Amino acid sequence: MKRYTIGVAILLAGCVSPQDSGVKVIVGARLESGANRASIEHSVVVIADGKIRAAGTQASVPVPKGSLIIQGLGMTIEPVPGGDPVEAGRPANLILKGPTDRYMRNGQWVP
Repeated sequence: MKRYTIGVAILLAGCVSPQDSGVKVIVGARLESGANRASIEHSVVVIADGKIRAAGTQASVPVPKGSLIIQGLGMTIEPVPGGDPVEAGRPANLILKGPTDRYMRNGQWVP
């Protein structure tokens, strides 16, 4: 009986939903990094702890498991005016331009 209880507990532990990783990923938008680089169609931008962790093509930037995925298809990512380029290591201050523009400041969406 004790083995049965332990076995059931282990199985149920595997059913727990994953914790929110706090990582946001914008997938599919055109990236205008602002760093005098060519735009990237269908980009991936990974944001964690208020900073951009990675930005590039879908072929070169993996989407971390457990991240919040923001669909950016048909939209454009740009740095805020006067802000840092959208590239790894920089603060996540950007605009997601689309039907309704969304602004991000230090990795958090601004209402």
